Amino acid sequence: MSGEWRPWAMMAAVLLLVAGAALWFTIHNPVFLIIGVLALITSLVERTYGAPSRRPVSGNLRPTDERFVDPETGQLTTVWFDPATGERRYVADEETAQPRRN
Repeated sequence: MSGEWRPWAMMAAVLLLVAGAALWFTIHNPVFLIIGVLALITSLVERTYGAPSRRPVSGNLRPTDERFVDPETGQLTTVWFDPATGERRYVADEETAQPRRN
């Protein structure tokens, strides 16, 4: 998932907070206020799932011949593999970045 959703999620969260505050002061119903707070916190702290990292962290990871263009970023991504644990890591090749298509 790309990072373009975050401003929209924050805007929706703020609207929910405003609506929740209005409902809280008029009929003492905190439902929208709670949902707005949760949405705002989620949009601030949620990290993108499955995004390729820039480099492998572990010293046992080795690059494989597997490469593909990540549809989210448009970058060529290499699969790194740790034979001891079976861990796979997807690393973006910065020097082969391709322009993103909309």
